[in-house]
Amino acid sequence: MSVQPDPRPPREVPVLFSLLGLVAALSVGLWAGIHYMSNEASLFYGLIAGLSFGATFAFGQQIKNRLVPPKVRKTDWKVQAPGAAELSPTRVAAQQARKISVEFDDEEIRTMVRGAKREGIAWSAVDDVTIRISDDALPQPQWILAGKSTEGIKGVLVPNDADGLEALMEAMKTRLPGYDDDKNYETVIAAMSAMEGSFHIWHRPAA
Repeated sequence: MSVQPDPRPPREVPVLFSLLGLVAALSVGLWAGIHYMSNEASLFYGLIAGLSFGATFAFGQQIKNRLVPPKVRKTDWKVQAPGAAELSPTRVAAQQARKISVEFDDEEIRTMVRGAKREGIAWSAVDDVTIRISDDALPQPQWILAGKSTEGIKGVLVPNDADGLEALMEAMKTRLPGYDDDKNYETVIAAMSAMEGSFHIWHRPAA
């Protein structure tokens, strides 16, 4: 047998009772505070004073909320990815199907889409790391890892929301000489707060 919740709203405490409680709590708090000061910081009176002033604040909040009802916020300021609210379920599914992830091993960095390789570049060939933010309606930082190879200029483009990017960022600290630098870190922070532009993060030192 399930217990049905009571549909009636809870009864509000009359303002008069809250006023009486406020006066009583404040009086006891003042009395305990005076004794606390005159009895060489007695722990007993200090505890009574603390509880009484806490009750005074609670009664004061009750009276304030009854006399001046709090304003109802029109929005709840939920943190969402840019444009997430505008995407229909079909578009969300299509976006996830095209989502890029990034993988790496001891030899190569590669981007993947649905398990298939999209782009790749060898660690030894990476000469430059840049973050680019286009001026689209929904700006998205993109990491560009580029360099020269026997086939010419190569690189990988990694969106900032790509799966595996955090692991790649940690790997770059040890695999790219001079990458783990305070100036590089500050540039990354600046890029993450920008709406557009290109931010050069790292370049391979001359041999």
